[in-house]
Amino acid sequence: MNSVRQSFIDAVRKMDPPDAVVLRFIQENDIAVVSIGETAKINKQTGAQNIAKITGIRADEIEVSLRHLQTLSFLDTLNNFNDHRWFVNATCREFLRACYPH
Repeated sequence: MNSVRQSFIDAVRKMDPPDAVVLRFIQENDIAVVSIGETAKINKQTGAQNIAKITGIRADEIEVSLRHLQTLSFLDTLNNFNDHRWFVNATCREFLRACYPH
């Protein structure tokens, strides 16, 4: 496919299974922001504990995946150490389009 970048293939090789579950959750639920905590889905935002409840994966493991997806350039954070939110970026959206074409 023309939409599959080499960097996407490399990223898949580096992903752990929970990372893929988190990305699928983001895609299926149209999530733009994930934070630490219980936040249910509101206006494209949710919390790691909400993802954990729905997927059956421990909240700590969800947080580890979020941090790993950030290192793979799929998520961004603010440069504020008190703000524990991850923002879905263009790289993530393009990756998800390549994985789930409509």
